[in-house]
Amino acid sequence: MKKLKKLAAAIVILSLSPLCMAQRCNRTANPVVLTDDEVPVFITIGQSNADGSAFADAGEDRRLSAWYDNPDSNPGLMKIWYRSCYIVNQSDGARWVFDGTTEDVAPGWLNLYYKNDNLNGRTMMNMIHGYGTWSAGAAGRRGMEGEFGMHFQQAFPGKELYIIKLGCSGSQIETWASSSDSHNWDYFYENLYKPAISDLLSKGKKPRLAGIWWMQGEGNGADSKEHYLPLLKALINKCRTRLGFPDAHIYIGHIVKPGESLTNPAASVQYGQGVRDAQDAVVNPEDENFIPNVSVIDAKDSPFDKDNLHWGHVGINKIGKKIAAEVISAGNRGEWAVFCLSAFKGSAACQHAGTDDSGLAL
Repeated sequence: MKKLKKLAAAIVILSLSPLCMAQRCNRTANPVVLTDDEVPVFITIGQSNADGSAFADAGEDRRLSAWYDNPDSNPGLMKIWYRSCYIVNQSDGARWVFDGTTEDVAPGWLNLYYKNDNLNGRTMMNMIHGYGTWSAGAAGRRGMEGEFGMHFQQAFPGKELYIIKLGCSGSQIETWASSSDSHNWDYFYENLYKPAISDLLSKGKKPRLAGIWWMQGEGNGADSKEHYLPLLKALINKCRTRLGFPDAHIYIGHIVKPGESLTNPAASVQYGQGVRDAQDAVVNPEDENFIPNVSVIDAKDSPFDKDNLHWGHVGINKIGKKIAAEVISAGNRGEWAVFCLSAFKGSAACQHAGTDDSGLAL
């Protein structure tokens, strides 16, 4: 009996140890529940297929509109950060984002399915084809956020969602990851990410990262794996060290091989095997370049548009549904990345001082 009492006491003491208490916290019955001040944030960066170049489709518009226009299904809790911007070609072939000259809406949070005066009524916040929130040339081109947000809200009713996105059509990975040309990363960080996160913090909202979607590769279609891979690894590291989320989950859009598309066999112009090999390397546990907490989003079943380069509205929505499923599953496992304020502030200070995290000039 004495031995049993000692054993019981030991178990109680062990259960109260810091390590065990931490483990018990991780095994919460409902891991997606956030603290009172936490709000989910999702980030999208890359080139045109990241921003969204799918031409509007009447059937898809009706389907999404039926959900977004109904306050019973869409309480208006999902927002996306807006800033007027456009692209300028550089003499060396780079594609850089700059502030637009039309500011029909001030920078800040807009409803995710924002309605404007575009030809098709809604833009889904495509910021690469016009200066403001609408453009006749854009003809209502779409991103994946509408589909993503709908599934997110259905899975987590009553929760807010904040999306921060910048896609630069035709941009190469260098301008996002390289220290020699970090223009688009710097624009994203200084003009979208930092203001958006700072705004949330000023309102007492602490971001909890649901994930980052990186969709790029066609702009580097002629490059080898040896060229693209170190840049991809550098970008993943930059996202985790500079954005304040050391455990960020990165979702990489898999570029589709020619002939691989289930609906458009002639699609995937500007495909690069080196890019695909690099993407596969970082998610392969048996590869020396493997990086934990990185996933590939398969897109071969997403229909392309008539240009055989960009996904159509049906295709981009399939992507949105797939990413939402991954994000929802990760949330239910309690794996959304916790915000590190000191890392965010430290990165902001480095950016302002013109240095990177190692103290070297940018």
